[in-house]
Amino acid sequence: MKRPVWLSIIIYIILTVTSIVILYPLAFMVLATFTSPARYYQTSFFPIPDFFDFRNYIPILTDCSQGCIYESMLITGLREAWYIFWMLVVSIFGGYVFARLNFPGKNALFLFLLSGLMVPSILIMLPLYIMLARWPLVGGNDLFGQGGHGFINSWPALFMLGMVDVLALFLVKQNYEMIPADYEEAALVDGAGTFRIIFQVYVPMLRPALTALAVLVFIGVWNDYLGPLIFVGGNRDITPIALTVQRLIYSLTQRQAETLADFPLIFGATTLMSLPPILVYFALQRYIVQGLVGVGIKG
Repeated sequence: MKRPVWLSIIIYIILTVTSIVILYPLAFMVLATFTSPARYYQTSFFPIPDFFDFRNYIPILTDCSQGCIYESMLITGLREAWYIFWMLVVSIFGGYVFARLNFPGKNALFLFLLSGLMVPSILIMLPLYIMLARWPLVGGNDLFGQGGHGFINSWPALFMLGMVDVLALFLVKQNYEMIPADYEEAALVDGAGTFRIIFQVYVPMLRPALTALAVLVFIGVWNDYLGPLIFVGGNRDITPIALTVQRLIYSLTQRQAETLADFPLIFGATTLMSLPPILVYFALQRYIVQGLVGVGIKG
């Protein structure tokens, strides 16, 4: 049935208003970076740029008093590659094991892993901190984990935690189960081994789901603030981007009276931090819905 004209008008109005509400903060942030503090404080609803150059970004890129932002981006990029790699490894192989293999206790083990999703992450911060701080024979600790700081404020604290993404494992397992087993049986008849079946049969069909999960991991690691604050907050040489930008914003607001803080510089810092995940999301957005809903095989 053809949609009535009045209903189409209402739908377009709702979509337009929703888009404006969503895009307004982003547009306000970006335009504010092209204003002077004096012009910004004259803003009532929308900042009006009085120049279109990048003068407000220069102090952000050159100020290393709270940590150099480009070094923090490099550190965060290393964390991105590390966690995306392990997410792919664990979800591809773990999903295959739980979806295609049968062994005693499989369902109980899978439910045990899923139960970890029920625990708020904030509740495990203290146990994780103690685990890292009491790690034996590192950071001045003895065999019993006493006498030093362990992995706190050191590189391993940024890469040891969260290597098993249970949500990614669950979603990839569900995608495995949506693929007919006939593909694997045909590959076995042709003499293919397990690794060849996984990488030449399943992985190409799982590509949308894996790409969507990689985007989610990228955004999550890029925005990770609380973990680095707790585990490496005392070492300014290895702070990721979220922690560095927060410290830079705090520094900028404390240089002057609060009502005279240089908000164009602050918005410049937040714009630089927001740009990579926005670009990644828009470049791969078509995989998000397709990948999380399921692979392109319906049967």
